[in-house]
Amino acid sequence: MSNLLKNLIIDNHLFISLFLSVIIFILVRSFKTNNLLSLLKILLIYNFTTFYLILNLEGIFNLKSHLPLHLCYLTEIIILISMVLKSNRFYPILILNSFGGGITGFTNLNLDLNSHLIEFHHFYLSHFNILFFSIIMYKNRYILNKIELIKAFIINSTIFLVIILFNSFFKTNYWFTHYKPVGKNLTLYLPDWPYYLIILVGIGITSYIVTFKLFSRNNN
Repeated sequence: MSNLLKNLIIDNHLFISLFLSVIIFILVRSFKTNNLLSLLKILLIYNFTTFYLILNLEGIFNLKSHLPLHLCYLTEIIILISMVLKSNRFYPILILNSFGGGITGFTNLNLDLNSHLIEFHHFYLSHFNILFFSIIMYKNRYILNKIELIKAFIINSTIFLVIILFNSFFKTNYWFTHYKPVGKNLTLYLPDWPYYLIILVGIGITSYIVTFKLFSRNNN
């Protein structure tokens, strides 16, 4: 039964993503920014609580794969911390990570039949949350400048290097620096390491630039 449901999710990934995108569109068109941020905060708390609670209750938590170190999950937890602390200090890099990261998650799936159902739940809700955050910020006419873009590049590059060292030391694959992710995603069509990783970095840089251009329009 579990594998049947997983197969259904995997085969309908794009449809699920489209459905979630429509929900974001409806919410953003229907409610004020403050209400949207309150809803996002609830979703963030719910996502982290259910994910780690179920992983631990089921005894399937694994330090090598379940730490929030992938860029999208790291972004999500910093969004939550920022909201709890009522600080927008990291909003520029969070927006730059969130818009492209949310779209990437909705168009690519890095889970397969060996993944747990709670991981699918967490995957979709996490990418929903970060894309939701970026769209809320756009609705709120948040403006990005070039200095913030450069700082974000530097911070993410530093984190990327730290993750590479972390993966080498603990034999993990966060940010997919050692091998391609499982599932139906773009890397199926990319060459092997290190070329797929270089291409992914290039896509990430392009995403940053596109997001910056989009949010710069709020200044007009």
